[in-house]
Amino acid sequence: MTVVQVSNKGHILIPKKLRERHGIVPGRKVHLLEQPEGLVIMPAPEDPIEAACGFLEGEFSLTRDLLDEHRRELDRERTRGSG
Repeated sequence: MTVVQVSNKGHILIPKKLRERHGIVPGRKVHLLEQPEGLVIMPAPEDPIEAACGFLEGEFSLTRDLLDEHRRELDRERTRGSG
């Protein structure tokens, strides 16, 4: 475990070897995650869109879901119109 001191402005210094190991360079953003045990600092992805690609793997299809919903709406309208 590495111990660092917090400045009077709330700044902390991440040691060089940890910055290098985790790819944290000047200007790079990090996430601060609040956990019951304390704070976790994680490098933010450089490209959030690319990082999110593939996280909805499987049979999920937003297009199919929207088309199904549209068909249900049309069926409801037809049912209302014939009654």
